[in-house]
Amino acid sequence: MSENIPEIIVTKGPLRGSRFAVPDAGLRLGRSSTCEISIADPALSRNHCLFEVRDGMLWVTDLASANGTIVNDDSLGAESKALHPGDRVTAGDTVLAIIEPGGDMPPELPDAPKIDLGLGKQDDEANGGKKAPLRLILWAVAALAVVAAAAIILANPGETTGTTNAPKELPEAPQTLLGFTFEKVEADTDGIYRYALSYSQDGKMSVEIDDVPKENRHVRKTATLSADAQDQLAKMFASDELYQLDREYTGVPLKPNTLKSFSLRVLRGSRVFDTTIENTQEPAVFKEVRERLETFSKNELGIWAIQFSAEKLVEMSEESRRAADAKWEERDVKHGNTAAALASYEEAIFYLETVNPKPANYGKLCERRDQAAAELDRRYKDQRFLADRAIKLQDWETAKRELRILCELVPDTKDPRHSEASAKLMDVEARMKR
Repeated sequence: MSENIPEIIVTKGPLRGSRFAVPDAGLRLGRSSTCEISIADPALSRNHCLFEVRDGMLWVTDLASANGTIVNDDSLGAESKALHPGDRVTAGDTVLAIIEPGGDMPPELPDAPKIDLGLGKQDDEANGGKKAPLRLILWAVAALAVVAAAAIILANPGETTGTTNAPKELPEAPQTLLGFTFEKVEADTDGIYRYALSYSQDGKMSVEIDDVPKENRHVRKTATLSADAQDQLAKMFASDELYQLDREYTGVPLKPNTLKSFSLRVLRGSRVFDTTIENTQEPAVFKEVRERLETFSKNELGIWAIQFSAEKLVEMSEESRRAADAKWEERDVKHGNTAAALASYEEAIFYLETVNPKPANYGKLCERRDQAAAELDRRYKDQRFLADRAIKLQDWETAKRELRILCELVPDTKDPRHSEASAKLMDVEARMKR
């Protein structure tokens, strides 16, 4: 830590007179006992703001707190701010002064104004009492479920609340995850992106993705999770810290007529937990759960390709198509080439699943996939006949050779045809050792 970094001294609040030097790792202020500056103040969020050293200067960042952080007379918002001796930081009922290293307590200062993150008044005045342009555009471009979901979230963008999910004391015993709903909405004057997940106690997870009119995508998928996947999902929601988050976090959009919001509802045991984050930085524990959840859903539901643009997906599909054509042309060169061609054609079609409208070659791709599948099935049946005939004749050497070819024809170990051929091969090899 540099000796020239300003120090922090509390001038008002329960810790008045306390002095803090900010280490390289930073200092968190909040009501959580894990914070380096922990204050039992109901006006504070559990993790309210962060003081840290960057490039030899002292900075403060609001950690998506419910009631905001004020630097001098200005609300901090979602951006960090450099601090200098003489600056004053207000968080809840606590006021901190920035002083020179080793400096004295500054004179008493008047209270800072209460922060107001409200958007409604600003929107009304700017638009003559009419709806903001964003809302009109969302109504025009969103459809079906998109309209319903976005309208609910945008219905009251001007409210700023510090309501908490109190009481949120969870029993110490493990609680069963009974279900959850999660929704992410990003919108501007060009369109809206909506990503919604739901999970129920019967083990089913569903996803709805709408990206209109930009990519013109509408994805709907449902899958029943394995027992292991359900356990993995439950562990994501096991931390009690998540359930101590405030009910609402509302801020000012970085750009006019934009929206970025997250909403999460979890049913765990007998408790229901809700939180909504709109146009402000996500709390760290929420961000961790959200990122893990999105990655998990993309893998389990097979929707990871949604992260790519339609143009990129068409390019990836074309690469797979060329690989498939090459294997198909050499299907008589190597036993496994027919299966490889089929797999590549299926991959090429998969990339285009969320692309609308489909490219001109989509129908041809489907025809080639079906042709490769039919050819593989024909070759498998012919080869299986040769292997079974050798087994009946107890010509074990020939049976072994034909069964190996059969396994090469269908190399996918998850394919029942491969499993059957592999089991017969093991039996034949065992007989040959007797």
